[in-house]
Amino acid sequence: MVQEYRIACRVSALPDFQEGVRAVVIDKDNAPKWRPATLTGVTDAMLDDIFAPLIDGEWRPLP
Repeated sequence: MVQEYRIACRVSALPDFQEGVRAVVIDKDNAPKWRPATLTGVTDAMLDDIFAPLIDGEWRPLP
């Protein structure tokens, strides 16, 4: 659950998530302009940022 929380929070804060919402929900043009435009543009550093460990206290399970 911690990993899913970590990934969901970080991905939803990226510009591509917002661009996808714009393209499908708001403008309904189904033409998102991704950054990077292709999968080959995704770097290891970008993935490392998404999967980096949580900061202490960033998430706690409910009692």
